[in-house]
Amino acid sequence: FRITNSEHMTELKEKFKRMCEKSMINKRYMHLTEEILKENPNVCAYMAPSLDARQDMVVVEVPKLGKEAAAKAIKEWGQPKSKITHLVFCTTSGVDMPGADYQLTKLLGLKPSVKRLMMYQQGCFAGGTVLRLAKDLAENNAGARVLVVCSES
Repeated sequence: FRITNSEHMTELKEKFKRMCEKSMINKRYMHLTEEILKENPNVCAYMAPSLDARQDMVVVEVPKLGKEAAAKAIKEWGQPKSKITHLVFCTTSGVDMPGADYQLTKLLGLKPSVKRLMMYQQGCFAGGTVLRLAKDLAENNAGARVLVVCSES
């Protein structure tokens, strides 16, 4: 509320505080810093046009966040990334062409032959959808190794 100059909205602040406490989520992560918000004041201004500014941010940040998660998963898997045959990437944060799947392939240094599937705007059921698709790909393509990444900003 301080960052958006909304400290005076005490009733709304209390409502959000209750929602956060009841959500059972211990910590939230966000790539927007005060510096980014100061550089893009429309993001915090009520009814100000900010879609372009937001889009410009997320098309860069979503693949980067995905890379962090994917690198951890690949390390935990313990196999070389060269064994990955398929990539399923999902986000509700922005749309770009080429998509975040392509950007992530470059960021991770995956082979250009990796078969990619980019899913946008799946909402709350994205996780289940991408896991179902990954399962189908793995079961129907002998030797397939499917990397699934969901990234939001």
